[in-house]
Amino acid sequence: MVQVANTLDTYKSNSRRETFLDILSRLTPAETPLYSNTGDVTIDGTEPVWQLDALAAPDINNAKVEGDIYTFDPITGTNRVKNFTQIFSKRFIISNTQEAVKKAGKTTDSSYEKIKKGQEIKVDIEVAMLSNQASVAGSSSVARRMAGLRAWLATNDLMGTGGASGGYNTSTGAVDAATNGTKRAFTKALLDQGIAAGYIAGGNVDMLMVSPYLKQVFSTFMSDASVAQTRFAASSSKQVTIVGAADAYLSDYGIIEVVPNRQMARATAAGTDLSRNAFFIDKDKIEKAWLRKIAEDEADPNADGKPVVLNAELTMIVRNEAAMAVVADLNGTSTAS
Repeated sequence: MVQVANTLDTYKSNSRRETFLDILSRLTPAETPLYSNTGDVTIDGTEPVWQLDALAAPDINNAKVEGDIYTFDPITGTNRVKNFTQIFSKRFIISNTQEAVKKAGKTTDSSYEKIKKGQEIKVDIEVAMLSNQASVAGSSSVARRMAGLRAWLATNDLMGTGGASGGYNTSTGAVDAATNGTKRAFTKALLDQGIAAGYIAGGNVDMLMVSPYLKQVFSTFMSDASVAQTRFAASSSKQVTIVGAADAYLSDYGIIEVVPNRQMARATAAGTDLSRNAFFIDKDKIEKAWLRKIAEDEADPNADGKPVVLNAELTMIVRNEAAMAVVADLNGTSTAS
């Protein structure tokens, strides 16, 4: 095909208008499974304290003679633990001129950014809740930090070679971070060990939270010789569904929902690698404790623009870490990392 000579087309013209679709697409995942699956409580201070207690170990020798003279056992006091609130903040400023001009994809920049930044705070809270972050009391020059779940879990943490537990430090009143060990593959044997550890300690694990890659690894456990195969009756009138994944696990101690968490795949930088952990969670044992819910704060711009500040302050209450477990030091993003 040949164009007529000297035809003015769109490639030569400088007067054509751009076609700007009134669409703005954002792909970054905003799901926060742990944040969304835990309850909320309100607190009135930056350092909430709660108590832990446990029954004595079973005593097979609990037998007395007739007419025995009473003696009394000592009472073991409860253990006090605490976490510190952490302030999460997102801030931006938009010039008044930018707010006034016509825009594509959104009515105002400020309203769009408020929604976006609010979602970002939730993601930041999610990552902090799952992290190996130690608690920090803070000062006038140091920000307070709440301890993350990996740091809390010290009773039932199955670690790779060289790994060491963190947990609540009664001497300092802070939660110490765990020491990472050598990474290894996630196996069904480790899965069953983690579930059993939480159950024996008194918990009722009902959710396994893993990175997307570890969710794929979990699905391969369907081919294990000790796992009952999943089968469906095929109908000639309907398309057949090929089952290549598993979303729940009927363990020896109950059904466990298996939840992939995209944020665990996004937070993989050195020192903040969430993908290396598989968390066995009893949802009744974790709560978000809010001092200040996510809200907009007033800010003086001292400029020709509109500033917006979103703040939130909360901590995570781990009612009893021994009710849960973690299989740590796993290859959480691939077979080798």
